[in-house]
Parts: sequence; C-alpha cells; structure tokens
Amino acid sequence: MSKNKFLLLLAVVVFAFSCSREEPDIRQVVHIKGQITVDEELDDSFDYSGIELISRVRTDSERTDTLFFAQTDQQGYFSGDAYFERAGQFPVVVSRNNNVMGILNLVFADRDTIQIHAKLPQFSETVEIQSRENEIFNTFERVDRSFTRVANFINAGMISADSVGLEIDKWSDIYWEVFEEYPGTYAAQLSGESSISILREWNDSLMIARTDELLNQYNVLTTGTREVLIEYYAETEGLDSALQFINRLQDMARFPSDVMEIEINRIELLFDSSRTEEAITYLEAFQQKFSTNSLAMEWAEDKSYDLEFLAPGYPFPELSFYLTNGDSLHTSDLNGQPFLIEVTRLDNTLYQQQFDRTIAIYQIYRNFGLEIITVPLGTSRLVLDAFFSEREKLWHVAEPGSFDAEHVIEVLNLNRVPTRYLVGADGTIIRRYIGNEYDDIVRGLQQISTLTNE
Repeated sequence: MSKNKFLLLLAVVVFAFSCSREEPDIRQVVHIKGQITVDEELDDSFDYSGIELISRVRTDSERTDTLFFAQTDQQGYFSGDAYFERAGQFPVVVSRNNNVMGILNLVFADRDTIQIHAKLPQFSETVEIQSRENEIFNTFERVDRSFTRVANFINAGMISADSVGLEIDKWSDIYWEVFEEYPGTYAAQLSGESSISILREWNDSLMIARTDELLNQYNVLTTGTREVLIEYYAETEGLDSALQFINRLQDMARFPSDVMEIEINRIELLFDSSRTEEAITYLEAFQQKFSTNSLAMEWAEDKSYDLEFLAPGYPFPELSFYLTNGDSLHTSDLNGQPFLIEVTRLDNTLYQQQFDRTIAIYQIYRNFGLEIITVPLGTSRLVLDAFFSEREKLWHVAEPGSFDAEHVIEVLNLNRVPTRYLVGADGTIIRRYIGNEYDDIVRGLQQISTLTNE
C-alpha cells in the first residue's frame, strides 16, 4: 500500500459527520440539564439567570433548525429536551448578554441524559459533562487519537513495512472491541466504521464481514466508509457489483439525507466510469426528488456542467498560460501526448503532502510522454520561488498573475483544490481527481501506458 493510499484511509477514520433535520419517522430525545454560575469577581450579584444554551443545525444553505434551547434561572440551573432524528454530534452554544462564552460538541443520543456544570467566564476550563453516550464517545476519541499517532509514524516511515500490517490488524481489532462493548451507541458506530475503513487492502475479507455486522445494527454507513466500500467493489468485482452495493445501501436507508448522499455516490461512480448517459438519467431523477433542497440543487447544477463538458472521454477545454520560463503554452498544443494539469494553491497542505507523489509519477510516466502543468491560484512570484526553493521544479508551472484565474475556475468548474485532470494523447479527459481522489490516479496512468505500448 502506498503512503498516499494510507493517508486516504487515515482521512476517512477521522470522520466529519453532519446532521440535518428531516421529515421524522422516529423522533428521538435527549434530556439536558445542569447549572452554570458566574465567577463573583466578574459579577457579585449572584444572579445567574438568563444564560442561554442553544443548539442549531443548518438544514440547507438558507435555513437552520433549533434542536435545543434553555435559559438558566437565578441560581444558574437549567433543563430541557433536545429533539432530533438520529444520534450524532451537535454544537451547543453557551452565551450571556449576547456574548458567546463557550461551545460544546455534544453527542445527542435517544433517551440519554446530559448534565453540564460550568462557571463563567472560564467556561472551557471549568465545564464538566456527565453522560453515558458522551463518556463512551470519549473512549472512542482516545482510541482514535492513539491510532492517529501510529498512522503518522507509518506515514513517516518510522514503522517497518513488515510491521505495518500487524499494526493495522491490531488497531482495527481495538476499534472493533469498542463497537462490541457498547452496542447501539453512537461511539460504537464510529468505532466500527474506523475498524472497517483501515482494513482496506490489508484484510478485505474481514472488512466485508465487519461491514455486514455493522449494517445489521445501524442500517447505514457514513460517507467516508461508504466510499471506501464502493471503491473496493468497483476495483475488485467491477462496476456492476459496486452499483449493487449502492442499491443495497439505498434499500436500507431510513432518512432522506442518506438517500441523497447514496444517489450522489451512484452518479459520481457512473460519471467516473464514463457511463455518462446513465449518470445524466439518474441526475435528472435526483433533481426532481430533491428539488426543495438548495444544497442538493447546487451540487446537481455543478454535476450537470461536468456531465455536459467535463466527463471522461470529452475533449479537454482549451486553456492558455504563460509559463515561468517565459514560454506560452496552449493545452491544444499538447495533442499527441498525455498531460496532467493541476490547479491548486501552493500553500495547500494536501497539495504539499502529495508533491513527492507527483514527482514519482512524473519520473515514471514521462517515459510515456506525460507532461504536467501546475496552475497556482492566489500565488505571487515570491511565494512560488519560495515554494520551489525547497522542491524540484521538473515540469511546467504557470506564471502567477499571467492568466485569468476566474476563467480557469469557471471553465474547469472548480470547487476545491487541488483539482487535477488527466488528459489522454487524443486530448480527451481520462478522469478528474479532486483532493484525495488523486490517490486513485494509478488506474488512469495505466491507460496512458497501455495506449502508448499499442
């Protein structure tokens, strides 16, 4: 397994979970109570009333939903119920006199009770939280932090190659122990998914067995784990198998947001596999089904552009740049040879982490005629020179400020950096890679070497 592949697995272990309100079929509740006082050096009135606790989530780009609101009485006591559709981490903002005094990220789980005690203004230093679900979540976080340190050692080459597999197996088992010890809890779900995700390419059979067991309990996979499994089925059993897995997840989905995310996975998979007509058909159905969700419609608008102009097999758009060596370059001039064009910021951490990989790719695939063009956004020549003072500049780099950045962003429909396009010798797009998707580039590069050898 490559270093960058392992970084991808590490990224999916550190989950980012978003929770949105939907049409409820099961309404869950958590009871929240406690006391918040004020240091008498700040306020010696001993009146602690009016301190507010509120939890809101954004339902789309325009609306928010309030899950919980409470105010303290004169002695600082408060209590209330938060209503939500499924367990997750939610922000609770504590404020006094319209000034935010602290923010807590609390696990809301059905029928749990959360007790909060704190003193202002040193809220973060004094806060104490009692809750079964949150205490179990702390157990998961301790395991996760420990594994992250080990993963960093692996990525730095500080653990021998022979020992990496043993470490992966060990930590997958540790995560799974949390899953088995605390069944049905939010932390157990996260720990189970972590156990599954890190097994990819180390022990795929165990990964699948544990996925089945987790789905039997929770009926859902979060985004990172779902994408790992879809990639597994696509690579090992083919596109149809991956689509069957997506159908299985969709049949199990209980919430509209899960259905929406799974449909996005399906459309993206068809798009990347050059099954453009099918992707368009599913996208049209997606737009009808989620027409009232502004975030879904924003994604669909972007994907419609991609399908119309930037799908694999379509001609790469014409772009022109002045290079740092003073030459000009038109992408149409590269017809007859493959190229990789990357648009990024040079201060982007992910791009910097991937730079050595790009060097390795260039050194291998320049033998097949591959050219690389780096287009730096928001960069001065001073920053560029500083960046390459510590790194080799082996390929074409666009001169900062010599091109219309907004035009590049618009034509390539960029929403994140780094974004890369791999283009074949015939001038057509092989695939787009956004962020960590770059780890999948080997399959695209294999197309280049195969075509060159024919």
